[in-house]
Amino acid sequence: MGGRSPITCHVLDSSCGKPGRNVPVKLEMLNPAANNSWASVAYGLTDSDGRVGGLLDSSHQLVAGIYRMTFQTAEYWAATGVTGYFYPYVQIIFEVAPGAEKQHYHIPLLLSPYSYTTYRGS
Repeated sequence: MGGRSPITCHVLDSSCGKPGRNVPVKLEMLNPAANNSWASVAYGLTDSDGRVGGLLDSSHQLVAGIYRMTFQTAEYWAATGVTGYFYPYVQIIFEVAPGAEKQHYHIPLLLSPYSYTTYRGS
């Protein structure tokens, strides 16, 4: 893996063309054996470049399953002085398929006060 977390993310504020700094990020995994509840996996905070590169230790072995990444955007908007926004948080749910546990998963979030876009990055 080259020393990087198997799951990374990046927030870009498209309303001003800058990285989304200090956005709290939570990673969870769906636990079907526990009534489909979400189990916390990791927490992070985006850096000055809008990235969380060390969400998981590079030696962390992913397991197949459904994951949910939550970006606490209300905290970001409050810190930047934006009062009119529509999404207080953004949740991105994705799957690590059986046999794909050794792949790298990068979750970019392009954010503005009234919209967001995501895709599987590299």
